[in-house]
Amino acid sequence: MNSDSQRKHGRTSLNSDGDFYVEEGTCLWCMAPENEAPELMGFEKPNGCFFRRQPGTSDELDHAVDAVRASCVEALRYAGRDATILETLQARGCGHLCDALSSGGDIEQLVGPERG
Repeated sequence: MNSDSQRKHGRTSLNSDGDFYVEEGTCLWCMAPENEAPELMGFEKPNGCFFRRQPGTSDELDHAVDAVRASCVEALRYAGRDATILETLQARGCGHLCDALSSGGDIEQLVGPERG
């Protein structure tokens, strides 16, 4: 997990440890992320959604990316530096929701030409 993301974007306290997270105070209870990744997302009033666990399979990773994209207020973020995940999120129009890329980072600069 990227420690800088803790400072730049506060995480909802219910998030599981890991690179996918919900930014504190942003969820509007739209339930869209929960519908995209019900096996990963949780929901509790008054805080809203959170990652109750991190993806562990390729299908779950796809669902996590779908959840990031579905958030109506862009409350979900990715703090990791995995080139494949960064490229996938960027290709889906969510590069600005990747902590490593939202600060002007480039995938090649982050992971190098050998991909990780």
